[in-house]
This record gives sequence, structure tokens and C-alpha cells, in this order.
Amino acid sequence: MKMETDEISLEDKCEHLMNVVVESRKRFGKMCIDYEQKMSLVENKMLNLQIETISNYRFKSKSAIPNINIEDMLKEVDEFKDEIMNSQKRVDNLRQNVKNTQNVVLQLKVDSVGRKLRKPLTVQAMLTDAKSKMKT
Repeated sequence: MKMETDEISLEDKCEHLMNVVVESRKRFGKMCIDYEQKMSLVENKMLNLQIETISNYRFKSKSAIPNINIEDMLKEVDEFKDEIMNSQKRVDNLRQNVKNTQNVVLQLKVDSVGRKLRKPLTVQAMLTDAKSKMKT
């Protein structure tokens, strides 16, 4: 009887200790989550402060900006625009040529006379063709 009470008390002690472990893990986990959230808030505030500081800072260039002739710039832009338009025309022409080639290929595939002409006109080929038609 004494042994049973010792075992029960040991079981109770173990259960109590396990409960303490579970509770401390819960508490510690909640503290970790709170800590992570607070760290994220602090990091965000620091980043926002850095961004604000950088955006308010007036940068001075080390060298003076060269004076740009607007007429030359417009001429370059027009030349570039012409190059783009010529490239677009070439692409459109290529697209049309590919489409035409596809149409020709489709016509050749459908052309039964052309298909018959492509077959070899030997006696052996004709016999093989006739035998295959008889089997079906």
C-alpha cells in the first residue's frame, strides 16, 4: 500500500512537472512572439527614419551637369524613332512572309496530285501500294 502511494505521488509529481514545462513553454513562446513583433516594429521605424532622412537630404553633384543642346537631342530622338519604325516594318514583313510560307505549306499538304507525284513510280512501289490497299 505504501508503494502505491509512492507511485501515485511520483506520477503526480511527473504530471505536475510536465504541466509546469507546458505552461513555461506557452509563456516563453508568447514572449518570443511578442519580442519578434516588437523587433519588427522597431526595425520598420528605423527603416522609415532612414528613408525619410535620405529623402530629405539634398545631394550635390560632384561635377557640373553639361549643357545639352535640345535640337541635337530632338534630332537623335527622331533618328531613333525612324530606326524603330524601320525595324517594325521589317518585323511586319517577316511576319507576312512566314504567314505566306505557312499557307503554301498547307496547300502542298492538301494537294493530292502533288502527293501522288512525289511517290516513286516503280513497279515494286505500285505492287506494295496495291497489296496494302487489298489488305484493308
